[in-house]
Amino acid sequence: RTRSGRASEPSIHRGDARRRNEAMTRCARANDARRDARRCAVTTGATRAPAGSALDAARAFSNLVLDSKKFASEAEAEANAMDLGPRAGVVSSCVLLYSVKSGGRDAGAVEGAMAAIPGGLNAGNVDFVVDKAKANLASMWSTKVDGRVSVELGWWLVNDADACEKKAIEMLALCDDLKTPRDKLLFKIPATYAGIEATRRLEARGVACHVSHVYCREQANAAIDAGASVVQLYYSRLNAWYKSKKSLDANADPGYELARDALARAKAAGGKTKIMVASLANVDAVKRVLGADYLLVGQRIIDELANTPASDLGETIISDAASVAVGAPARLDEAAYRAACDASPASEELEIALKRNAASDSELIDYINEHKGGGGNA
Repeated sequence: RTRSGRASEPSIHRGDARRRNEAMTRCARANDARRDARRCAVTTGATRAPAGSALDAARAFSNLVLDSKKFASEAEAEANAMDLGPRAGVVSSCVLLYSVKSGGRDAGAVEGAMAAIPGGLNAGNVDFVVDKAKANLASMWSTKVDGRVSVELGWWLVNDADACEKKAIEMLALCDDLKTPRDKLLFKIPATYAGIEATRRLEARGVACHVSHVYCREQANAAIDAGASVVQLYYSRLNAWYKSKKSLDANADPGYELARDALARAKAAGGKTKIMVASLANVDAVKRVLGADYLLVGQRIIDELANTPASDLGETIISDAASVAVGAPARLDEAAYRAACDASPASEELEIALKRNAASDSELIDYINEHKGGGGNA
């Protein structure tokens, strides 16, 4: 009954309600589908960036890099092809673990490495299996990215330049065996004092290096002067560290200053070294360092940029970098280099990364030992 006490007309009112509910459901599903499509578009690369958007304009100044652990199938990629500039991949023990646990084609990198050992797996060749798995995955991904695949070397090598150089050459040989194009490869080396020396030697041999965990000017300068192909900085993490130390005034932006000065030095050195800025917490952070060669951005930021007008971007870091006075290359001794790292987030972040990656290495080796009967086709 209605509030007035009159009998309602169920056949009509209920039908209207049902149709209204069905329409609302269809509308909600359509909105969900559009949202999911947009997310897929960004993850695997979807239709082109909206014209007039900040995303579209940003690509004129920086390559926006989406770092993927797992790539979509060729059919999905073809259906959702979006040109966001070079996409990259980082191959590490952590990523290999993700691959075997989540399944799919990428798991074949580890399975194929295990199957490739004559006489079976034992304690003496498990490290080779890990290296082979990394080479397999790098080869697989090299056909799926527009940019490069960065292969992480073992973190136990971070303070041994000779061992780091040797490992990179061994990894390169494994990639050569798989006919992976060398111009698609980078070898990821942390910016320790020994890592910089290994980078100098490898770049002199034509082996492209990706120097990571750069948090201070001394690290950036050393990596650029060593001829590193890519130097990776961490904007928001750097600022957060200084803020936690209560050593920033209201206008200070050490993440910006490091990116600006590194970009200036790289340009002055001839432009071989490309500056990548990671740890971009929000769109404002992207705006601050827009103009660096590569910006490592997440799904949420891409979505926001796609819905932000280009007029909101403002100036880029390029003009400021052009006015920076760049000093001549000068090598620090190890004590001075370590002191600079200790005075910045570098030492702490390197230690955290060392422990995290050592744990991943150990877990991957445990997985390999537990699955000795596995096979694959890589």
